[in-house]
Amino acid sequence: MKKKIYVLILGPILTLLSCGQNSFEKEINGKWYGLENDGFTRMYFHPDSLIFMEGNTQTVKWTADESKIEFDYIAQWPYQTFEKDSTKTMFMEYFLSKNNNTLSFNKINDSTIDRNFNLLRAENYFDFLSKKSGVKFTLPNDTKVERIGLSSEYGLKIFIGTINNKSAIVSEYGNGLDSIKNDIIKFKQNLNPLDEHHQLKLESDIHLRVFADKSISDEDIQKLIQRITQSDLKKVFRIYETNNYYNFETLAGKEIKTIANKTSYEKP
Repeated sequence: MKKKIYVLILGPILTLLSCGQNSFEKEINGKWYGLENDGFTRMYFHPDSLIFMEGNTQTVKWTADESKIEFDYIAQWPYQTFEKDSTKTMFMEYFLSKNNNTLSFNKINDSTIDRNFNLLRAENYFDFLSKKSGVKFTLPNDTKVERIGLSSEYGLKIFIGTINNKSAIVSEYGNGLDSIKNDIIKFKQNLNPLDEHHQLKLESDIHLRVFADKSISDEDIQKLIQRITQSDLKKVFRIYETNNYYNFETLAGKEIKTIANKTSYEKP
């Protein structure tokens, strides 16, 4: 299952500057993450530039009024060379929510783009996940923990923290642990392996990514997810704080021992 691309196929970095901002542009300033594709689409609006990312990065000049955002970009699909005449102008009609936290787009002047998508304002990728799930959490920090060697595409996310100051455990589908087995089935179905090779990769690489508050111990996580067996998925990782917010393929994680990954020589 590939990440959905909403804006464009990005080319090399292009940096341009803009002048003073109007009130509408000032409201939009900030970091925004794609709600429908796990933050893969990212638009960072600054007073002097717009940085957008969908795998690669491009930085452009932008303007906005009360209903439309406009910017120039370098079109590269899929191997177009970097030429002056490949520059295009993007017009995107938008709606900013009353709390200024959601940016919705429609009526885009490029027929290759999914015409309706939404962005969520956040400080970084972890803040985005917290706001999207509704679960507040602060990840533990350990510089010795290495990055997960499995693709995020095969990682089902679970969030453990608080909602309205009460303890909460929520999957990326918005369900509690009582529905975890159904969520795993749904996650596998959404991956939709196209052939035997992809089916085998799914079975070997599918794993759980636990975004748990630092106040939660590894032992508590083990107790909470013991109902997950090896037939459901093979590995469970606890996610740790990292300064690399740009690439969620490089998240740091420590494997948590559960029934799912207990080996034959381990005592029950």
